[in-house]
Amino acid sequence: MFKKISFLAILAFCFCLVSSKMVDLDDKKLEELIGGEVPMLVEYYAPWCSHCKELKPIYEDLADSYDHVSEKVIIARIDADKYKSVVKSQSLKGYPTVRLYMPSSKEGIEYTKEKTLDDLISFVDDKTGLIGKKKLNISYVVDLDESNFDEVVGDPKNHVMVLFYAPWCGHCKKLAPTYEKVAKDFHKEKNIIIARVDAIANDDLNTRYRIGEFPTVYFFEANKRNENPVFYDEGRDEISFIRYLNEKCGTHRVPGGGLNNAAGRDPELDKMVKKFILSDHPVERSDLSNFMRRFSIERNDRPTKFYYKMIQKAGENRDFIFKEYERTKKILQKLKIEEQFYDDFKMRLNILEIFRSSANEAIELEKEAAKEKGMPVVEAITSTAPEQKATNAHEEL
Repeated sequence: MFKKISFLAILAFCFCLVSSKMVDLDDKKLEELIGGEVPMLVEYYAPWCSHCKELKPIYEDLADSYDHVSEKVIIARIDADKYKSVVKSQSLKGYPTVRLYMPSSKEGIEYTKEKTLDDLISFVDDKTGLIGKKKLNISYVVDLDESNFDEVVGDPKNHVMVLFYAPWCGHCKKLAPTYEKVAKDFHKEKNIIIARVDAIANDDLNTRYRIGEFPTVYFFEANKRNENPVFYDEGRDEISFIRYLNEKCGTHRVPGGGLNNAAGRDPELDKMVKKFILSDHPVERSDLSNFMRRFSIERNDRPTKFYYKMIQKAGENRDFIFKEYERTKKILQKLKIEEQFYDDFKMRLNILEIFRSSANEAIELEKEAAKEKGMPVVEAITSTAPEQKATNAHEEL
């Protein structure tokens, strides 16, 4: 899943960062702009909040929707966990909180409806008289019928989840938006297809799979005959679907389409990294490095090659680990989940985590050894960031 990134692509990426439509506020700028000359919509968020993470791509799309009238409305956000004074000054009770401040008014109008892009645009339009541009509804769900079903489901390379529905079914209509989210979450996975069949219009398929109620969901596993699908009987919420597909397909997706902290990691390679970092024997380190090199050649995939590259760099200069970790982390924070390079940088950060935590452990052991010998302790460059942990339901997937 790693991709070679050209110099021109990096330039284009940097340009996109500079031209972002979103306004990030601090506490002073917030106070200055509230009640100003133009309306301002503000999202109060916390980086650790799972609901805020879900809203992030939607809110960024909202800013894009008003780019053509950016001089008439401000779409902004503020990290209320960082600027804690706004929690009291704005009487915040939870995250995320979204409020619209009209000109010459310090009182915010709180947004209380479902946080979808269309509803947020309607809210801003109704209050300001502006017209936000709505995104085209792109569906990532593949429509199957009797003409293409066997070709798609029968492809041994593909894992296929199929929803059999009836157009008149209320439960099917209720499930539809969640199923669309799941399809979008997995659209980067080239061998996973989220599909649906109108069972009323395709009676032969209805009969073949003995569909007795709607909606019915089947999972067709890759490399297995399509006559023997697995009946999906888990929850019908987004997280349940994602957990199921991750387990069946060996993926690491989270709601919103991102990756969890296990993506790109390999337990056996992690053990080798830790052993390499903690070892002070040149011969042992050389053997581990050579083994990693052979392993990267045999596997010939980007994550394993990155492990080997970092082994080489760590052997030359341990401080490089911390600098590369922070650099990668900053880049990832500025990338949108749907952007081309997001998966690459997320997996790199995950792999760098085992190097970082092992290097921190090595430094602590060296300090203890120096104290026991009565030697002065030399402070090294370290990362003060805590080890990546599953901090919410998304990252636990």
